Amino acid sequence: MKKIIGFIFNADNVFSRIICSLVYIVVYDLAFNGFVFKLFHYMGIDYIPMPATTYMIWAVISIFPILFYKGIKVLSSFFTIFLYIMVYIPFVHAIFTMWGIDTFTKFTYSLLMAFLFSLYFCIGTNNTIFKNIIIAPQIPFKWVEFFTILLTAILVITNIGSMHFVNIFTQSDLMYELRAQNAENAEGGSTILAYIKGALFGAFYPFLLINYLGEKKWLKTALITAAYFLLFMIDMQKLTFFMPFALIALCFFIKRQRNAFNMRLHSTVMYLLSATSIGIINMKDEVLQLGAGFIVILRTTAVAGWLTQYYLRFFSVNDKPYTLYSHINIINLLTEYYPYADSLGKTVAYGSQNANANFLLTDGVAAAGIFGLLLIGLVFYVLLHILNSISYRYRLSDLLVIFLPTLSYILNTSLFTTLLSNGLLILILLLGCTENPIDIRLNNNNNEQ
Repeated sequence: MKKIIGFIFNADNVFSRIICSLVYIVVYDLAFNGFVFKLFHYMGIDYIPMPATTYMIWAVISIFPILFYKGIKVLSSFFTIFLYIMVYIPFVHAIFTMWGIDTFTKFTYSLLMAFLFSLYFCIGTNNTIFKNIIIAPQIPFKWVEFFTILLTAILVITNIGSMHFVNIFTQSDLMYELRAQNAENAEGGSTILAYIKGALFGAFYPFLLINYLGEKKWLKTALITAAYFLLFMIDMQKLTFFMPFALIALCFFIKRQRNAFNMRLHSTVMYLLSATSIGIINMKDEVLQLGAGFIVILRTTAVAGWLTQYYLRFFSVNDKPYTLYSHINIINLLTEYYPYADSLGKTVAYGSQNANANFLLTDGVAAAGIFGLLLIGLVFYVLLHILNSISYRYRLSDLLVIFLPTLSYILNTSLFTTLLSNGLLILILLLGCTENPIDIRLNNNNNEQ
């Protein structure tokens, strides 16, 4: 039985990876057609059934990058496998099933994506641009704790009048209403506060939490959890509410099942999503089907395909002007080029919704089309190498927990927003420059990986 499970699930078997990906893409196609397109086609979603030859070409392009995946051996693999499942597969599927894309554009975009993701999967301990970036830690751990308390206090004091705690399970309508109110109020507020919130959520809190868990400081762990709840009372985002629980659960699971997690994460996620999607498609209760399908099929994976069609239709089919990276506030301050009156997400969706998307669409397609996609793809490739190069001081299991909030941003936002506004740059500095308890050199804990 163990051999069978190993063959089906383990990343070290190329046939297993192919079968796993094939099952996932076939089910994804069925779910997109049978649920997403069926229920939401009126919102501008396309689904053109693929002829047999086209279907096979799409399947080959979709599966090809997974040939180079060997499990989560380095930090970059953690990002890449989730991007493959939740961004790459929906992207390629979207371009093969939408109207108006000419053959040259279709294959240029899809083959470039295949090339980039193959590069990402090839990154490993022996394939690296940079050697370990060795920086003598200069920042005392207590300073990080102090600044975290200070920033949290500033954020709470400035938002005290608009903070609310709601039951996300029974008061969803109230939560969305308060979120809209707070977002409207924030438009005229300080940008600094938004940066503080992003830095706390994506950098300071996860960095401190994994250190406290490593030292078994349960009171301080509880305080970080409470701090996440304070952020939730400000932004009303479900992700903020569930993040501390996800971080703690992931920490304990990896420590107990490290090898299984590293070698079977890809297959577990793809098989689970596939099985759940099939179950949802065949549900007889329409209300339950809609609720479950919205969470599992639409919000988890298909939204990336939906947004891909929006961006490709706007910039490639309708030939609208590229942003040339002026959608990034800092660049637009210098160039004053941004060609649209509204934000990028609202512009692409023609005001029907705020179509915020992953960095391959915003910093790639929207910025400069195929050349933008190549540029941001290579920038991300270099960033993955940098992340690996600063990881030498830490156990991989700790890093996977610390970077979970970053992963949530990378899947849904601009890379530059993730770096500057959502704490990734600060997190890199914390890991590289801070004396902290989980530093394996300080603890002489050399049983890594």
